[in-house]
Amino acid sequence: MREQLGGEGGYSLVEMVTVMAILGVVLGGVVALFTSGIKAESDQNQRFQAQQDTRIALDKLRRDVHSACTISTPTTYNTWTNSVTLYLSSDACVSGTHSVTWCTAASGSKFLLQRTLAASCTGTLVTIAESLTSANIFAYIPPNSHLVTSTSVGVGMTGTDIATQDGAYSAPRLHVDLTINRTKATRSYRLVDDIALRNGPRRCGTGVAAC
Repeated sequence: MREQLGGEGGYSLVEMVTVMAILGVVLGGVVALFTSGIKAESDQNQRFQAQQDTRIALDKLRRDVHSACTISTPTTYNTWTNSVTLYLSSDACVSGTHSVTWCTAASGSKFLLQRTLAASCTGTLVTIAESLTSANIFAYIPPNSHLVTSTSVGVGMTGTDIATQDGAYSAPRLHVDLTINRTKATRSYRLVDDIALRNGPRRCGTGVAAC
């Protein structure tokens, strides 16, 4: 009994190293699992926020465009631009106190979508959305016209891309291509819409944007 109590035997160095190696592998797997879960949750939150921002921005823009009767800027049609100025019937469809301008502004490598109650992108600007991947997101389609092909949007005013005065009597439209990316380029969220100016003219005699 005394020999057993007084023994100095213990774990050998090899045993200690083996146990530590096994423990390291187990803990490494657990840490990797938790890290992967945290990254997945963060990525999901970022994508959800991008979707939410895109939808809210498009909804607010849609309300303004539906109420407008004239687009002052741009003065050309079917051309990508970073700013649109809307005139409302409350100002007799001309520049006035109810003019609304939507525009984009650079913010690092991305862009902001902003709105202001003015006839130009100046003054008090309210940021509606962040992390846009492009500045030129607007293209105006005049009344009584249609795009020749699905790839004709934003490429110019030639007859091979847009047909005007075709008897359709369609309302003028604002084509919006809105993409927001808060994480990786492969995880962008994109919404595309043609928003009609419900109070706009149904026919444009000269075939230009300001009619």
